[in-house]
Amino acid sequence: MPSPQRVALFAILLGGALATGPPSSKNCSKICESVSKLYPSEIVFPSSPGFQTVQQSYWNLFQREAAPSCFFQPTTSEHVSKAITQVVQEDCHFSIKGGGHSSNVGASSITGGFQFDLAKLREFKVSDDKKSVTVGPGWRWGELLQQLEPLGVIAVGGRDAGVGVPGFVFGGGLSYYSALYGWGIDNLISTEIVLADGSLVTANQTSHPDLFKALLGGGAHNFGITTALKLELHPYDGMWGGYVLQKGDQIDHIFAAYDKFFHKLQKDQKGHMILDITRVNGSIAAVEFIGYPEPVENPPLYDSIYALSSSANTLRLNNYTDLAAEMAVVTNSRGLRNTYRTLTIEYDAELLREIFDTWAEITEPHAEAITASLDINVITSQMRNRSSRTIKNTYGLGGATNQLIIVMFSLSWDDGAQDTTSHRLVQDLGNAVESLADQVGKLKRFRYMNYAHIEQDVIGSFGESNKKLLKHVARTYDPHGVFQWLQPGGFKLDGQKS
Repeated sequence: MPSPQRVALFAILLGGALATGPPSSKNCSKICESVSKLYPSEIVFPSSPGFQTVQQSYWNLFQREAAPSCFFQPTTSEHVSKAITQVVQEDCHFSIKGGGHSSNVGASSITGGFQFDLAKLREFKVSDDKKSVTVGPGWRWGELLQQLEPLGVIAVGGRDAGVGVPGFVFGGGLSYYSALYGWGIDNLISTEIVLADGSLVTANQTSHPDLFKALLGGGAHNFGITTALKLELHPYDGMWGGYVLQKGDQIDHIFAAYDKFFHKLQKDQKGHMILDITRVNGSIAAVEFIGYPEPVENPPLYDSIYALSSSANTLRLNNYTDLAAEMAVVTNSRGLRNTYRTLTIEYDAELLREIFDTWAEITEPHAEAITASLDINVITSQMRNRSSRTIKNTYGLGGATNQLIIVMFSLSWDDGAQDTTSHRLVQDLGNAVESLADQVGKLKRFRYMNYAHIEQDVIGSFGESNKKLLKHVARTYDPHGVFQWLQPGGFKLDGQKS
């Protein structure tokens, strides 16, 4: 059983106070040795030839630098169950890795602890009626889309081929298909999850519905280890998309074009576009990543974008697999030091331009050492209210019809000497822009988990009633606080830092 001290501290945590920090991990090397006797082919020790290869599978350099006592790569849910039981008995810190694409230090990595690496959980089964697919957490979106497209179906999946399925889904999931079918998490039908006591349960609308409700927004990492996800599938016969690139001297025209797109989207309610503005080596460029979920050439939704003077244009009839692979190449910062921060606002054309001006001013002095990006995504009214099930997600966005904007700041750099500067810079950006939006009454509470910085209170941004629900479910299924305390990474129920 977990230590009495940890149980007491977790009780304080769920009661509303913040603990100052978890107790020291112990005996993790012992657990690695013990599990290796049960499953010798599934443990990777620091002395193993493949250890560095597994480390390099993380997207963010910060996470690659973590050195666990071992990587455990289970091949069945039962193996996960056996391992977590031993980890908990010995009070060993642990972490859970799916695709390993988080921008936050320690989100799916750990130094000195026991690292669950779910890369070998590779179940893939499409239902006979082709309305759902069950997959293991070892899949990435590029390869999963490639399997689904020939069947004439698609999941509400990632826009970047390299992103892992579980992190994308449980972190929310913005997709080219979100305007039609909602967030990625809205398309989760069921999940198998190993709890802290080692039991394997299925959570859906009829089996453990309270846990299922909590998983629809609260992050699987707060409740257990997911070993399979059943996702809704939708008819598919191709897409229109690609990207359009402009130089920074077009910025006035770009924001004017975006304003026209935004207002057309309120009527179209199908298309998707990311506006990504990046400063590289002092020069600003903008790119619109476009995905229209039907094989329609030149959909009029994007007429204002077509009219821009562009340096490159790849728009064409294509498939989702190729579009996801293209984005992975164009936005590639794999193996660099990366950090994100996000906020949500009501749309206002003047405010959006002021956000850009603030971003440009704050990042300019660091242009030679740090690549800075400003990303703009729309939460459509259909996304806010799309879920057709009786159990809705816990984001607290439903019941309203106005479209919202998710703003993300991302920084990438390769020199560790810039770590402190970058951390301060992303904080300054967030604080300045939140203040700007708040002054004009446009700042919204919601923070999108997949774009958030670890210091942001994502769970709190869902609203007090949803936060209380999540904490109640945690007390029910994890009464000793294993996933709040022994697993230090991820966004916790009271917003504490990793």
